[in-house]
Amino acid sequence: MAALLLGTLGLGAVATLTVPPQPAQAADYTGAQAGDLVDVRIGDVRPTQPALGYDEVFYKLGRYTVGKDAINKKFGDWCEANGQGDVAGAKPGARLDDPTSFTCTVALGAETADTIAPMKTVVVGPGGSLYLTDGHHTLTSFAETPDGGLDLHVRLRVLGNLSSLNEQQFWAKMIENKWTWLRGPEGDAVTPEQLPKNVGLANFRNDNYRSVLYFGRDIGYASGSLPFQEFYWGSWVRDAKPVDLSGWDRGDFTSYLATVRALTTAQTGLADGAIVDSGFTAAQLGKLGQWNDGKAEGKGEWSKLAKPYSDAKPGKIAYALEYRAANLPVAPAAPTVTAAAGEAVVSWNVPASGDRPVTGYTVRLDPVRPAVADSVAADASAPIVAEVAAPATSHRFTDVPAGEYTATVTAHNLVGDSPLSPASDAVSVPAKPDTGASADADSGSSAGADASGTADGTSSGSANAGGSNAGGSADGSNASDSTQASGSANGSHSGANAQSANGTSAGTAKPGGSLPVTGAADGTGLAVAGAFGIAFLGGLVLLISARSRRAG
Repeated sequence: MAALLLGTLGLGAVATLTVPPQPAQAADYTGAQAGDLVDVRIGDVRPTQPALGYDEVFYKLGRYTVGKDAINKKFGDWCEANGQGDVAGAKPGARLDDPTSFTCTVALGAETADTIAPMKTVVVGPGGSLYLTDGHHTLTSFAETPDGGLDLHVRLRVLGNLSSLNEQQFWAKMIENKWTWLRGPEGDAVTPEQLPKNVGLANFRNDNYRSVLYFGRDIGYASGSLPFQEFYWGSWVRDAKPVDLSGWDRGDFTSYLATVRALTTAQTGLADGAIVDSGFTAAQLGKLGQWNDGKAEGKGEWSKLAKPYSDAKPGKIAYALEYRAANLPVAPAAPTVTAAAGEAVVSWNVPASGDRPVTGYTVRLDPVRPAVADSVAADASAPIVAEVAAPATSHRFTDVPAGEYTATVTAHNLVGDSPLSPASDAVSVPAKPDTGASADADSGSSAGADASGTADGTSSGSANAGGSNAGGSADGSNASDSTQASGSANGSHSGANAQSANGTSAGTAKPGGSLPVTGAADGTGLAVAGAFGIAFLGGLVLLISARSRRAG
């Protein structure tokens, strides 16, 4: 039988509620009431917000992995979240997933209102499921810690029980009580169905506004019991734009610190009654009366935050940046490229990325020199870019215009992007061979359809659109991946053997359905290229078809 520890807020009494073991699904907490403390597998709680401030999680993980505390801070965080104060001691080799390996300052059953107040909160929803209303960052940090994970247990305080409601009623009540945050990092609306199903960094979007506000705690505002407090302030930063964030470099300690200072200064400059977001005033959201709570710059919370990692007691930003630096992917080695007709295959090795696995790559194919200097090759001068998900370590580019190319790769993970790899050796991509039936402009015989007409009643010409022609454009350019033939309204031709210096000569199409062009010297003759599309030039009807798969 699974045991759930229950306590009543302010009384310190602890009771035990047992539920049948349910290995295939989360426990049913239908019987839990407001104020109860319930023992929970953190993988069973349901998030009520779509995003996290990643840098807050990075601070916690940095403190847990490269911290300078006498006893690892993760044990103190767990004790606080469990309603047991701070860590009292830890055995050598202590682990979060082994509560017998460390002790807290407050024993189970001896909780007080003061030790219960900072506990994370949940609401009981339909089916007895638990919905997290505070603690997404803390539980995600526990889930991401090597000795934590989704199977780790911690107690949570019940904020309310709405299990008697159906799904629609439940979410309506959650919204009414402001127990959910249904906005993305850029203020976009999010539905309950779009919320993550579990805690864990990969399940959430990153909200940089939420991150920077976290570091302003007790400098510009005091953290309170209102759920999603920093998200309200983050919306103010995003929408009211109290400071210019264009120069903020999240990877630079000095820049990050300056950004926090500017924002907290703007916060404390607000009137108490100023509306910040969703009807909440600055005072309701904990605005401090003075910057750094009236303390000198060398004292208080600002003094702690401003300490670099080299200090004996680094600040939160320093820990976040240290973790990011240790877990960003390094630049991949130069990739290799093999070429075939119209194709290039780029291959690379997985770069080191600390404790955070690589999640994907940006692969870029850059032209060094196009094969020919014409309107087709001009389009080929743009790089070709592909986004590739891990664990793939190669990508095949198809429909590559003939020319010489190099390739580069950038690796990504949840911490950020690697530097760009060195470029590969240059390789030559041969032209893709033409395929399909041939066309003859003089006889008009082909597997396709004929098109003819006159521009002014005195000059006429005809051409055949057959085989696998992919068409052309009004200026004679062709970005097709299946042919190099195109016609233009002025009688010129790119990619086939057509000429039109004076409108008296007609080109002969290349094998594969490429089209010749017949045109008049004054530009009023007929040019036909492709089977679809119509363009007009001086009364001329030009049949064109163009399609491109070029990435900018």
